Amino acid sequence: LIQPYMMARIFYGLSVLSLLVFWIRGEAIWAGFARGSTLAAIGFHVFGIAARVFILARPPVGTLYESVLFVALICAILGLMLCSGKRAPYAHLGGAASALGLLFLAPFIQGEKDSLGVLVAVLNTNFWLATHVLIITAGYGVCVLAAALAHFYLGLRITRPKQDKTALALFNVTYKISVLALLLTAVGTVLGGIWADQSWGRFWGWDPKENGALLIVLWLIWLQHGRLGGNLRDLPFMAGIAYLNVIVALAWFGVNLLNVGLHSYGF
Repeated sequence: LIQPYMMARIFYGLSVLSLLVFWIRGEAIWAGFARGSTLAAIGFHVFGIAARVFILARPPVGTLYESVLFVALICAILGLMLCSGKRAPYAHLGGAASALGLLFLAPFIQGEKDSLGVLVAVLNTNFWLATHVLIITAGYGVCVLAAALAHFYLGLRITRPKQDKTALALFNVTYKISVLALLLTAVGTVLGGIWADQSWGRFWGWDPKENGALLIVLWLIWLQHGRLGGNLRDLPFMAGIAYLNVIVALAWFGVNLLNVGLHSYGF
């Protein structure tokens, strides 16, 4: 019996351990081993999601449990793509560690329920599952990775008060990722409104889930405008990005605990 997510967790764990050893010892072989482990983990991860897509005959994200699996994959792939090489693989470590943590979280969200169940009627549309849902959850993944990199940056600034080239490079890549996060979450939120208009006859109803999505967009817009306007220097900007995980957790999980509104099926 193949357990792709279990295998993915094992290889993500090996990747994280290898990157930590590389961070301490600086031997290139550990960076190469970490890259290979991450690729293996992504392979098992993709296989698990693809199998669900084939069995259910629908896009990969239709439930809260599936969103966690998909966001974890986004973190791992983007982190590997942004890996800064042998000198400082913070993006690689952030992506692998985020994916590992989310895959450990996923079973607790699903519980003992059947994870291959039929969706509620309002979600039974492949078009919106393949557009709005994938875009907004990809935005969650980019936000999670950006927050992880921001934590690394804050750690560097504490251990190395004078900003060095590593910290500056980490700031630049995190800033670019935050712009991508804003784009995805903003587009995903607008698409969600269009879907709501088609399904419920209104584009926006201040539903808790809608407010959560808007909160992510507003938080990122505030940080970007503060940075562009010169009101937020590097350190407070990155502190705001680090706090982004709290905003995402509220929008992604917290509003479901209210169990109110038209999106209450997420409970």
